[in-house]
Amino acid sequence: MKSLEQNINNLPTHPGVYLFKDKKGTILYVGKAGNIKHRVGSYFQKPSGKDLKTLAMLEKVSNVDTIVTDTEKEAFILENNLIKANRPRYNVKLRDDKNYPCLRLSVEEEFPTLSIVRRIKKDRSLYFGPFPSATSLRETLKLIRRIFPIRTCLDTKFSNRLRPCINYEMGRCLGPCCGQVDPAQYQEMVHQVRMFLEGRNRALVERLKKKMEGESEKLRFETAARIRDQIEHIEKVIEKQKIVSTDFLDQDVIGFHRQDHTFVVHPLFIRGGKLLGGEGFTFPSTGLPDKEVLSSFLRQYYREGKFIPEEILISKPIPEQYLVEQWLTELKGKGFGSMFQ
Repeated sequence: MKSLEQNINNLPTHPGVYLFKDKKGTILYVGKAGNIKHRVGSYFQKPSGKDLKTLAMLEKVSNVDTIVTDTEKEAFILENNLIKANRPRYNVKLRDDKNYPCLRLSVEEEFPTLSIVRRIKKDRSLYFGPFPSATSLRETLKLIRRIFPIRTCLDTKFSNRLRPCINYEMGRCLGPCCGQVDPAQYQEMVHQVRMFLEGRNRALVERLKKKMEGESEKLRFETAARIRDQIEHIEKVIEKQKIVSTDFLDQDVIGFHRQDHTFVVHPLFIRGGKLLGGEGFTFPSTGLPDKEVLSSFLRQYYREGKFIPEEILISKPIPEQYLVEQWLTELKGKGFGSMFQ
């Protein structure tokens, strides 16, 4: 134990990451700190108040390795990467790392299209979701294509077509591949799709009603009838929607509960004020305080390619919350709102 005490006494007082190792050199736990020596020393002071699992881990610690960083932010990122790479026994480990599907609207193109993706890129496209159920996403996409005649063909086929496809003949596409629609007219339809996906359906209905009246006044009754059918479809969607927030923001609400030796974390996805669903995660107790478990979950759950909402609502404050918010802003690629308790 003397060598371990000497090891701790010689630790740096700078920000960085510390690794608890056993006699075989196996990494038991990875942590970060603004002052490594102070943080590690706190583990080996009074045992009172510590979880039994934490005490069991400390009995196995034979050596403490450290990696000094220039800033706490660098330590924050390094800790996360080391946990993912080594999966230490006493850290919270998120085994389910799948990306839920989202809808991508390629607004950077002259004639945008919708596609299903599982990874968010930092491009000019708009992403909507995530959808906890792939089935519900396909149904949503099917409904959008029924209401709005947006193109469905791949870019390779779109650029090489000589005549419109069957969707054009059926009235389900405006035929941009062969110049059958003015770009401005197509962009107006894309704007309607965007309003629909953003949950601005009542404003969309009002917009379409004015357009229908205008077409009727011009005696274009067939066009007015198609708009009427669009309105009916959208109004049916409005009837089914469950509005849970009047802020109409994209939010993730993170539920957290500890019972005996188990943690349960359950994110709920709210998009445009509507509840899309969610999924629960269960972890065995690691001996960590609740706030550290929640912080570790958030840093593993949100990652490159994951949809980052405008706000994340959590039930309790987490350590270095300002660092987490900065990190989420960088991941999102634009302003991340904040985390509320």
